[in-house]
Amino acid sequence: MTFGVLARSIGAEGLGHYRTVLTMLLFAGVLFDFGLYSITLREIAQRNGNAAQILGNAVGLRMTATVCAVFLLWVLLNAGSYYDDTVRLGVLVAGVGWVGYQLNDMLRAVFQEKLAKHRGAIAETAGALLSLLIIAVLAWQRAGTIAMLAATAAGLLCTATLAWRYSNQLMPFQFRTEWAVWRGLIVAGLPIAGSVLLLNIQLRIDVLLLSLIQDAKQVGLYDAPVKLYELLFVIPYLFGGMMMPLFVRDLSGGGETFAARLSAALGASALVSALAFGALFVHAESVVVLLAGPGFAGAADPLRVLAASALFAGVSAILRFAATALHQPGRMLRVDVIGVTAAVVAHMILIPRYGMVGAALGKLCGDVVTSVAALLLLRQQLTRTILTAALTAMLGGTALIAALNAASYLGVHWMPSVVVGTALIGGALLLLPHVRDSLKALAAA
Repeated sequence: MTFGVLARSIGAEGLGHYRTVLTMLLFAGVLFDFGLYSITLREIAQRNGNAAQILGNAVGLRMTATVCAVFLLWVLLNAGSYYDDTVRLGVLVAGVGWVGYQLNDMLRAVFQEKLAKHRGAIAETAGALLSLLIIAVLAWQRAGTIAMLAATAAGLLCTATLAWRYSNQLMPFQFRTEWAVWRGLIVAGLPIAGSVLLLNIQLRIDVLLLSLIQDAKQVGLYDAPVKLYELLFVIPYLFGGMMMPLFVRDLSGGGETFAARLSAALGASALVSALAFGALFVHAESVVVLLAGPGFAGAADPLRVLAASALFAGVSAILRFAATALHQPGRMLRVDVIGVTAAVVAHMILIPRYGMVGAALGKLCGDVVTSVAALLLLRQQLTRTILTAALTAMLGGTALIAALNAASYLGVHWMPSVVVGTALIGGALLLLPHVRDSLKALAAA
């Protein structure tokens, strides 16, 4: 809803500046990520008595690093002349909220380890509602991009404040600056940090290259399908984070249930993503117009490609958490090098020639290569049911595409056809014995 108001208010060009600012902040922050989220989640899941100390130092390190990253980015932009004043000032304004975003990202580890995601959801929903309210008022006042970035920063800070309060109720901790612990966290997280850097390059290099090669309007148009891609990707990413404490406990208990749980998690993610792909493939134009307005109808084809790309990105996200639980982040780093190389080469070839569609195809290439390489890396940790799960996902997505096309031919409105079709086909798949068995393995104690 916030994105819809934003897109209709500042248009494609303003949205292009907005997305460019946030993309630059992401790249600046990821250089100082240090793999802290995954390492912190792994360490507090082991329950060895020093969880509060680890968490306090991890939060302290992340906050300090983020402030430095935002300041350095602002200095570099002011030293150059490629980007205009809107981007330079926007980085400083949105950077305040970005510190809050990074704090909330770290505190997700507490909610996931304690299986209390509802508290994190309350904090994020409150921040999102605050942003929506402010942006709606600013849109009524015909405010520009800088004001919208300030509203976004306010929502992020609101989320961070509530997340701090709720996480302290679950695991009391204090902001710490113990240099020996910081050094240990950095050393342990460096391989993961490399993977996080490469992952974010793969996730955002398309936007950055578009901002360099094309104008801000093209970036803004492309931002609508990217927003939906992010939504489709973040679901398996958060799901993988929820599974990680269970992965760690499986391995600490001998590992007998690890392969079955991992295979079940991959199957569930692929099935949901395949159904989402089916819906977006058929009704891409209607969805993107509903999201951002009629002026964004030209982004339908990139959305179809990105919907397929999100399926493979979700698989890679879950395998990334599994590799961390197995203490194999270094091997996952090699996988990411392969995937990012494929993505960057594809983007450099396709974006100058095909613009937005080329950016989407480049992302699809990188996600496919990364997921295949990760599956090969962890193939010994998977059961044969993964093949059945993949076929089931393909069957579900294909059936939904056929059903939606038939409904469209009969003149049924796309919204009820998507809701009813997805519910019927999803329900039919749940009747399959191997799907029910996978769900049992997923939730096994």
